[in-house]
Amino acid sequence: MQIIILTGPINAGKTTTGRALARLVADASFVDGDDHDAPDDAPLAVRISASMAHIETHIIAAQGAALIVAVPLREEDYRRLRDTALSVGAELRVVTLNPPSEIAFTNRGGRQLSPDEIARAQEMYQEGYASRPFSALVVTDMPGPEATARAIARDLQLTLRA
Repeated sequence: MQIIILTGPINAGKTTTGRALARLVADASFVDGDDHDAPDDAPLAVRISASMAHIETHIIAAQGAALIVAVPLREEDYRRLRDTALSVGAELRVVTLNPPSEIAFTNRGGRQLSPDEIARAQEMYQEGYASRPFSALVVTDMPGPEATARAIARDLQLTLRA
């Protein structure tokens, strides 16, 4: 089992690229780190904790060849999920999505960013979310979710669906 985490700042394309990658890779499933039980207006620390617990549950229960996860990672989140993956005999690899900031701060793919989301995305770039040192791959050229997913699958040598 491989755990492939797509990380990056807000609006980097983690979810859309992750879904495309899960459709492309043989025997893969997808989990969005934003699909957790914490309310949207909960403090950030509460939402992060809920997200990590949600993802850990999916890693532990994962079946198939690959689990594709979309979530922004801090160093401590990476270590936590890496340790969970190791505990079930899975390999964890991180792909950082780093579109140019002028693209990430705009409305793309029909998603209207709020001023708070734009401000948080800018902070995330400053905090290094677009260039994590624990990444197996950093993607800066993002021609769209499907093409980006194909490039990730090629670069990580993932087995594709027949």
